[in-house]
Amino acid sequence: MFVEGVRLFVVVLGTAAGFWAARTFGTGVQGLGGMLGCLLGYVSGGMLGRVLDKAVGVVETRVDRRSPARIVAGTLGAIAGSAIALVIVLPIALLIPMPLVVSLAGLGSWIVGYVGFRIVAHQSEAVLELLGLSSRPLVRAQAFDARDGLLVDSSVVMDGQLLPLSRAGVLSGDLMVARFVLDEVQGFADATDDVKRRRARRGLETLDTLRHEANLRLYVLDDEVPEIAEVDAKLITLARRLQLRLLTNDGPLARNAQLQGVPTTNLRKLAQELTPSIGPGDFVRVALTRDGKETGQGVGHLEDGSMVVVNGGQELVGGPEVMLQVTSVVPTAAGRLLFARLEDA
Repeated sequence: MFVEGVRLFVVVLGTAAGFWAARTFGTGVQGLGGMLGCLLGYVSGGMLGRVLDKAVGVVETRVDRRSPARIVAGTLGAIAGSAIALVIVLPIALLIPMPLVVSLAGLGSWIVGYVGFRIVAHQSEAVLELLGLSSRPLVRAQAFDARDGLLVDSSVVMDGQLLPLSRAGVLSGDLMVARFVLDEVQGFADATDDVKRRRARRGLETLDTLRHEANLRLYVLDDEVPEIAEVDAKLITLARRLQLRLLTNDGPLARNAQLQGVPTTNLRKLAQELTPSIGPGDFVRVALTRDGKETGQGVGHLEDGSMVVVNGGQELVGGPEVMLQVTSVVPTAAGRLLFARLEDA
């Protein structure tokens, strides 16, 4: 198709050049000049088209990155290439007759636009990111398809179960984190609350680990919702626009999202179903990080986010991990609450 397009433009250009040359030299055989120009254009146009097609193919093989947004980016590249070709032809239009200008402009727009399409299409993610657009598709065959990916919130990023569940292949599709969610987690990582700061920093480390592992893909979305200030509302609106499921541990956020037609998945409930049960008499190893609500209590957290309350453990707050014996387990909406005592108590 490309070769035939080049040949067509060259034929038109050759015919116009033949007529113009015959009239300029005053031979009176403009028809013969146009015919010779047409034949010459047909032969040379085919040769030029094949050479250019091979040259563009060589360029394409060097740009091997593929993207689902290549059509959009390629169209933008074709438009930009055609505009560049027209700008180049404009100065030449002052020196040659108008019929030649039209043919030359069409030929230049076709060639440069085609080259722009093929090159920019292979760099679509970088181009769309440069323009502040998302490379995720906004139109899909099935809305909120879990196989396409999950949009995560800060509670999931800071949850210790995200990494093991991802490695186990329980979470299918891609994970997408909005940049404003990353900013929120970064704010938690700089907070004065020791527990929140530790969980936020662990969450950022988890995302960095997932980004370099091959069992799933992690995308950071630059999409913004400037008309909304509150982070949870931004997240629900973004999930609706991208037609993605929302992965969260926040109960009120999940209920709000479901009321607005956005399906949700609770990571903590999923982890609880897969995590071995812990009952009274079992032993756990945990570091106590803060004082409890009652006098003399120390509080720590397991890797799955379960809170452990130790009576008489206030003196161990801020120290190394200790072995504790579970005395009772209380299920809550936020996860398991374990009461424990020191092993040698």
